[in-house]
Amino acid sequence: MIRRGALIGGCVAATLTAGCAPRPAVRAPPAAPYVGGMLTAQEWGVGPIRSDTFFESPRIRELFPKAQVRDDEVAVAHDETRAVITVSQGGTELLELVDGYGNFPGTDDPEIGHVRLVGGPVRGAHGETLGMSWNDAHFDLSQCEVDQDREQNRVVCARQNEGSVTYVFAAPGWKSEETPPEPFLRAHGYLAVIVWTPLPPHHHPASSG
Repeated sequence: MIRRGALIGGCVAATLTAGCAPRPAVRAPPAAPYVGGMLTAQEWGVGPIRSDTFFESPRIRELFPKAQVRDDEVAVAHDETRAVITVSQGGTELLELVDGYGNFPGTDDPEIGHVRLVGGPVRGAHGETLGMSWNDAHFDLSQCEVDQDREQNRVVCARQNEGSVTYVFAAPGWKSEETPPEPFLRAHGYLAVIVWTPLPPHHHPASSG
């Protein structure tokens, strides 16, 4: 299982260490404001969000000018809450940005901890979509562990050398600290959330501020 603190901003740090290791840096495209269309989680970000984007709702509104951007708070464990910024458009919540609990070095500008892709036109780095079955996502259990806090009883997976993007699979009916057997996931598992975690700035040569 993944014990508390092992799921660090979406990057699993136990058996998924290889997944958390970044690939060679890929230059991000310009961070143009999002007005519609598909939001894809890539190594370098989600839509216009980059590793150096501030965790501030005014900045997020600039990047999502047609969206409803709201400050909120969520429970991440039974005794812990965290500030979030939600982004909704067309009546659907697309993203949840989670506070990184820190500032960029030498500044008062807050960092994003991770971004959860939760609904609407969103996808993972290889075209994975929410609701996709375990079978269609093509993971195996060597790439996954079970979380016991916010993603309780869900399976969190990362592909080799792509740990900036992780995939949270729901397993309805599974209530255990142990990883469900693969036949159970084949029968019941589906992709519930995609998570992007900023990697250190030297892995992301393009910036958005």
